[in-house]
Formats: sequence, C-alpha cells, structure tokens
Amino acid sequence: MMNVQVIIEGSMNSSNPYFSSSWRRNFEGGFILDMGVHFIAGLRMIVGCEVTSVSAITSHIDRTLPPPDIISSNFKLENGCSGVFVMVVSSSSPKIIWRVVGSKGTVQVERGKVDGKHGYLVSLYSADGQCKSTFHPFCGVHEELKIFIHDIVQANLKQGNGYEAEPRSSFVEGARDVAVLEAMLESGSKGGTLVNVKKF
Repeated sequence: MMNVQVIIEGSMNSSNPYFSSSWRRNFEGGFILDMGVHFIAGLRMIVGCEVTSVSAITSHIDRTLPPPDIISSNFKLENGCSGVFVMVVSSSSPKIIWRVVGSKGTVQVERGKVDGKHGYLVSLYSADGQCKSTFHPFCGVHEELKIFIHDIVQANLKQGNGYEAEPRSSFVEGARDVAVLEAMLESGSKGGTLVNVKKF
C-alpha cells in the first residue's frame, strides 16, 4: 500500500428520513460521527490494519445540520501508509469511494448504481494500465443481522461458555471505528493538531 483515499459526499438534507432524528443532533460530532463510523469501518476492513494518528480540519457550512458538517483529514496507518478521509455530510452530488493505491496497482470501491440496482463497483487497475471491474449489488445489512442473531443464539445456548462471536461484530471493533472519528473531531477542534487514535 502506498496511499489510501476515502471520499464521502453524503446526501443529508430535509428530505432524508434521518435528517430530523433528534439524537443525531444532540451529541458532539452529529452526522459526521453517526454516518462516518460506517465509512471508517469500511476503511479498516479494506486496509486490514489500524489508523494510528490523524490531523483534521473541520467546518460548518450547512446551518440546518449540527456542526461540523465537513471534515478533511490526513491519517497514518500502523503499517506506515498515509491516507486522506474527506466527508461532506450534505452534497448535491453524493459519492462514496474507498481507493487503495499500491505499488502493483490500485483497487477502488465505489458505491453506485448499475442496471437500476444499488451496490458497489470494485475496480482493479493493474500496473500495466488495465482495469477489471465487478459490480456487487447492495444487500443492506441482512448478512450482518444473520451473523448477529446467530451469535446471540449460540452464546445463549452455551451460556457464554466457550463461544466466540464473529470478531467484526464485537463492540471493540465499533469502539475502534468511533475512536478514529473522535480523534479526527478532536484534531479539527484544535485547528489540525496531530492526534493519536485511542487503542482498544
């Protein structure tokens, strides 16, 4: 890995069903934290390692949203690779992209629509300039819910003795995702100061 880019241009506005939910407006970080945690989870899953430090600039442009509504952050991964995370909560041109640039090619995952189906277009750009793409239809959270319910049933049957849940479903993974965004928000509140991400 040479560089990682995560670009999120959301579509949070008054026509979105989540726009009016009071709990998203009544905590520090608002929609950046609520929406961003999912994209940080995707980042961590794609790169396979932890974010160790961040430096971010935040701003508040759309006054109908809680602050901040824009974040631009540089980050460093534990393997030494650097990257950028840019999120605009309310954009007129929604876009979601994870891009990993490597010495032998680049992988890009982009949320979009093909033949009327929402999903992810995964593209591999090889060092010789060739591109291979595959589309994976979006299935919501059905698979995650199946795993979650399976873990609850198994843990209940075994009364917690010897059963290990799917690691990606653990509260620790969620805490790691939140910790990255909290570090970005802290850095943004301090004008871009480098902040180390809390370890869990």
